[in-house]
Amino acid sequence: MAAGTALAQALNTALRDALDADERVVVLGEDVGRLGGVFRVTDGLADTFGDRRCFDTPVSEAGIAGLAVGMAMAGFRPVVEMQFDAFAYPAFEQIASHIAKTRNRTRGALALPLVVRIPYGGGIGGVEHHSDSSEAYYAHTAGLKVVTPATAADAYSLLREAIDDPDPVVFLEPKRHYWTKEQIELPVRTGPFGTAAIRRPGRDATLVAYGPSVAVALEAAEAAAAEGLDVEVLDLRTLVPLDDRTLTASVRRTGRCLVVHEAQGFAGVGAEIAARVQERCFDALRAPVLRVTGLDIPYPPPLLEGAHLPGAGRVLEGLRRLLPDGGTGHVRVAAPPAASPTAPADSTFDLPDLGEGLTEAEVLEWKVAVGDTVAHDQVLAEVETAKSAVTLPSPYAGTVTALHCAAGEVVRVGAPLLTVAETGSGAVLTGYGTARAAKWGEPGGLRVPLGPAADKFVRGHRDTPTVTIWADTDATALLVPRQAASAPSRRPARSPTALKAWEVPPLAAPAESPSTSGPSTEPSGRHAESTHRLRSLAAARRALLNGQTLPAGAPAARASHGTGLMPLLARACLAALAAFPELNARVDTDRGELIRLPEVHLGFAAQTPHGLVVPVVRDAGRLAPEDLAAELRRLTDLARRDALPVEHRTGGTFTLNNYGVFGVDGATPILNHPQAAMLGVGRITDRPWAVDGRLEVRGVVHLSLTFDHRVCDGGTAAGFLRHVVEGVTAPEGLPAGQ
Repeated sequence: MAAGTALAQALNTALRDALDADERVVVLGEDVGRLGGVFRVTDGLADTFGDRRCFDTPVSEAGIAGLAVGMAMAGFRPVVEMQFDAFAYPAFEQIASHIAKTRNRTRGALALPLVVRIPYGGGIGGVEHHSDSSEAYYAHTAGLKVVTPATAADAYSLLREAIDDPDPVVFLEPKRHYWTKEQIELPVRTGPFGTAAIRRPGRDATLVAYGPSVAVALEAAEAAAAEGLDVEVLDLRTLVPLDDRTLTASVRRTGRCLVVHEAQGFAGVGAEIAARVQERCFDALRAPVLRVTGLDIPYPPPLLEGAHLPGAGRVLEGLRRLLPDGGTGHVRVAAPPAASPTAPADSTFDLPDLGEGLTEAEVLEWKVAVGDTVAHDQVLAEVETAKSAVTLPSPYAGTVTALHCAAGEVVRVGAPLLTVAETGSGAVLTGYGTARAAKWGEPGGLRVPLGPAADKFVRGHRDTPTVTIWADTDATALLVPRQAASAPSRRPARSPTALKAWEVPPLAAPAESPSTSGPSTEPSGRHAESTHRLRSLAAARRALLNGQTLPAGAPAARASHGTGLMPLLARACLAALAAFPELNARVDTDRGELIRLPEVHLGFAAQTPHGLVVPVVRDAGRLAPEDLAAELRRLTDLARRDALPVEHRTGGTFTLNNYGVFGVDGATPILNHPQAAMLGVGRITDRPWAVDGRLEVRGVVHLSLTFDHRVCDGGTAAGFLRHVVEGVTAPEGLPAGQ
């Protein structure tokens, strides 16, 4: 079995892929270049992309944040690293006063696409200022998106989405899990911002967690299962935006809710979650909403952090308070006999790079011995560096066969620590017996949500024998070993015909699938363009209007102005947008607001040797007709020479798409998210046309307007299209300056 991908490695790959995909992305911070970051998240980036794309800064967090603001305003997409959570506090004034408020201060005219990466949380024995849980400060600051992954897959996917987002994102990385590994294939895309993930389905209580607390919640849920409690674990993934829908649905289904996080409880994120659950699920709650959090004290010294951080034991006690009888009558279910495992594979765990330039560590204490059975992420040993005491989680599951050093011995980074004979992958699907599985007569299995979660599980165990998935009407599935894949002896009474089965063979690594929602800017490259189109289809309630125009005034205008059809169409669109400003807007889905934009930045399609490019004419509504035509020609020429400046690649508020150059009469334009409308222009074709009771052959252009039905109704869109038609047929009637 492969060693797996660590969370820090997934972050490094995400940064590397983002730098490679978009020349506007830059990485900056203290020691991110030559050293590769204190946790080695930026290792090798400066060597690959040069010190203009990944560079070190002075030790001034406020200065780093201020520099990022200026770079984002200039069209770059900076990714800032703060070395530790508490190191970011000197930059908080910049974050709260400028980064969070720039879009609002400019009435939506200026986006600020930057990411502030912050390692946060405890569990590494860090000294003062090196461990803290600061998420509530950022979540409370309007204008920031706050993201915290709990898995390597989410670390990659969410960081890529954060870099692509047009708004500032505070990206909180659980530093205790930097070396936690999982079997994934990169690149990978998980759910977009604002979508929580059910990490473990259940029906007795909902355990809400995020970031470093997700692993604790899963451990507590497994312990609760041994007592007959079926606990659902919900990973929020993003704190802002918060997935209220999944949270509410889970609590209404289970009737009980427990929130766990490392930060102190008073005025923490858990308090907001508890309030929302009480407001939305009051009639469904069978017990008060409870919280298990860190203590209301300054972060303690390393030797006391174990008492401060909520562990699985404290979480289990909280679950017992929700269910004082220890359950709802469920019997304890013993794990079923395991399937025949494949031959064990010996894997050696070497001392990892512990960051900050440290090259060795002393083994203080072994937590396991030869012959012990260990699970993934179980603590193997405690080691001490020149900076702090650190616990090392296991990247493998199996039996310890050898310890390669003794307690008190100093070990170099990369030297072997212990060897584990890994459990055969064929047994992975067994040992998950639940009360529901036993009730159905199954010999054992794993219940997961249908869809991406089930797919992810099977992909993660694609080396196992074929499994069968039994689907139920509650959108969950029971995965059982192939040899045990017989139909349940008793089907659920609520829907005896809804049960079905299909076999899933071992799968190949999936291809990268783009995220299907979330804000973005104009495309950069073919993959980004397809991502935009998928986002547009998912986000907007699209509508389409078609119209045909007779460019009767076009020849005279072209003769007098020395211009072509595109400048005439551009002028007509600008005049129509002045008359119907609803279509020069965007929808802020997080706040449920329609934002009308004060200036028109006109994007237009230009075919180049490198593919389709969408240059943006900035402040197009302020240009005279001759200047507009000249700017269209200039930007087209720059695009064809692959020399388009960065400020003319993004920020469009309306797009004019001329697909007529491909010989196409008509098409359905797809919105360029987050724009509200796009006008498509077909080719000019000779058609019979009625003029004063007689037929003439005239050049006819087919226009298609795609618009977001959330910004206006069909009447407004039709008025806009008529205005464009009139502007093309009688351009001399356009207002001055248009």
